Amino acid sequence: MILEGGGKSSFAIKETGALLLGMFPANKDIQRAFAALKRKREAENHNSVRLRMTAATWAPLGEEKLLRRRAADLSQGIESWGGCKTTRVPGDPLEAAMGSVPVLSLGSTATPALAPLGDAMAMMPWMRSASPFTHGSILFRKPDGGIWAFDPTGGGVREHIADIIVAPPGSGKTVLGNTILLGLLLSSAAMGNNGVKLPLLAKIDIGPASLGFIEMIRNALGPDRAHEAVFIEMQMAPGFEVNIFDLQVGLEYPLPLEEVAVQNFVSLLATPLNGIPFEGMDQLVEEAVAEAYRQCTGVAGGSPKHYREGIEPLVDAAIHRLGIQLPHHAASPGDPDSADPTWWRDVVTALIEVGEHRLAGMAQRHAVPVLQDLLAAARSPEIYDRFSKIILPTEEKLVEAFERYIMSAIKKYPPLAEPTQLDLGDARIIVLDLGRVAPQGSEGANRQTALMYMLGRHLIGRNFFLHPEYADLPIMPQNVREYHRGRFTEMKETIKRLDFEEWHRAKDAPQVDKQAVRDVREGRKHNVQLSFISQRSGDFSGDLVGQSTARWILKCGDEREANEMIENFKLTPASAYVVRHRLPGPGRNGAPFFLVMNAAEGKYEQLLVNVLGPIELWAFSSTPNDTALRSRLFARMPSSRALRCLAIVFPGGSAEKELTRRKAEAMKTSFLQEEQAQQGVMDALVDEILSGQGIAVGLYDRLDAMDEQQRAAA
Repeated sequence: MILEGGGKSSFAIKETGALLLGMFPANKDIQRAFAALKRKREAENHNSVRLRMTAATWAPLGEEKLLRRRAADLSQGIESWGGCKTTRVPGDPLEAAMGSVPVLSLGSTATPALAPLGDAMAMMPWMRSASPFTHGSILFRKPDGGIWAFDPTGGGVREHIADIIVAPPGSGKTVLGNTILLGLLLSSAAMGNNGVKLPLLAKIDIGPASLGFIEMIRNALGPDRAHEAVFIEMQMAPGFEVNIFDLQVGLEYPLPLEEVAVQNFVSLLATPLNGIPFEGMDQLVEEAVAEAYRQCTGVAGGSPKHYREGIEPLVDAAIHRLGIQLPHHAASPGDPDSADPTWWRDVVTALIEVGEHRLAGMAQRHAVPVLQDLLAAARSPEIYDRFSKIILPTEEKLVEAFERYIMSAIKKYPPLAEPTQLDLGDARIIVLDLGRVAPQGSEGANRQTALMYMLGRHLIGRNFFLHPEYADLPIMPQNVREYHRGRFTEMKETIKRLDFEEWHRAKDAPQVDKQAVRDVREGRKHNVQLSFISQRSGDFSGDLVGQSTARWILKCGDEREANEMIENFKLTPASAYVVRHRLPGPGRNGAPFFLVMNAAEGKYEQLLVNVLGPIELWAFSSTPNDTALRSRLFARMPSSRALRCLAIVFPGGSAEKELTRRKAEAMKTSFLQEEQAQQGVMDALVDEILSGQGIAVGLYDRLDAMDEQQRAAA
């Protein structure tokens, strides 16, 4: 591209000719163009320059077909800029080729154009936006079709990763979130100091939208490692018990960040539905939690939990198999059933000594406090005497109000008041579906949802915040110090990511937000990435937005939401324009989004497009009809084959339009209700895919051909 002075004077003859031949319509356009350049010169002091551009491509000698194809691709790419036109008639070929090499020759056979200097400079290659990452496992697209590499590990330019993803329903939030998770699996995050391992990824979701993602990963891992990726549909039922008071193996007291999480959870239980805690309640919770842990130890005045056979069969079998001799203790005063007891704490210690740390962890679930123990802790003389003097507006003592809330929680949420039974095993990729236990619509339902988010974070993410320094804390027993040092070191060096979908369901609980902000602040030190996904920018607190390092905006909704988003995220005028006018939502060419990211000691603002293949689109889709169709096929055939079938029949990644069309026809030709018609067309579509008929005709021939190609390539 060559810029030369004297642009206005070199086009004087053309300007005069256009004026003389102004009766022709094309010349009218040229006159208006010259008039616009004159106004820019007079009003804004713009200088006009001659602009010429020569583009060259090549191919190996003799491959003329390849050369023509590359020339056509190049021409098409240049003409996609707007009104630009190209020609393959170069005049002198040598001068044209040499002129395309910078510095070598200041010559060009291209037709010159007249352009304001500012516009011409903006067209230069150095004005094209570039990614801060030199490479990445995710390739987004720019609106002009260029590739924008993204490294989800941070790539050394994002030391702290805390993402906020926002858009109305159906705008591609879940797909984008799962794309980042898949990118982490395919990145250097799997390379650790102890060999290749999957990174630790956890996600709290509402509904089965991420089931396809988990099934795709399980299929890729194979049957021997499928247990490393799990999808759990949380329920208030036996087998799903989770105790917030659980500890690391061998410890009697929680680690610092674990203690904060327990206190936040109990504070949420003891807060009125209006979200305003009672005066002094936070202090009471802190002391009651600490006392509950103290009473479960062997200190004076404590009441450790008694071991009984039959509760944990695997632990009982290990004790008999290894010939472990358990100690006995003096009976507790006033407890006739405690004569010559053995404590669960003794079982934990004995199993640790023989190296059975996993079984020790199972035994420890019965050695730690549960919710009921808070009642006794709050009634301890020291705590009761100090806090019973606080009288609440309800005319009850603060301790009595605390007991009332805890007893109500025990009655309403039985799985939260029992030792943990839900075991995640060696899973490294976990999706926890809270759809059944996170209702909405009332203050009580919102409270339960906030509790489930806190509990889910404890279940799948509490080990994310471990640090080798914790192995040297005074609360760390000597017999597990080196064991935990190795665990904590590996955990610290492993990239971890924790995603929270549908964050708006927990926004009204200050304890949940407080925990989230603390996790974000501690995330960099523990190598933890966090992501919060919701529908409106107002769902995120000011503290959370201020601590975030990237905002991913897929759509802004109505004008009020656009103004709110621009204000909350402090967008520049240029970014505000993009958010208002350049985010139409997912389409045939992908899902556009606007990224505002802190990286490489700078701030990047970029409009990008998330483009995926049909299998990934079907695996990541959260559209209700698509997930229902996917679930039906998963139940009738292996998930990997189901995804391939859907990708072939519906390569766009959605069957929404076909289902809508069929439902409308069914309702016109029958007296079926809308729900009956929906179920009928869904079942019919599943049958067609299974049988390879109708819309799926030829499906299995294509599958067989693809399999044959893969075998031949192997």
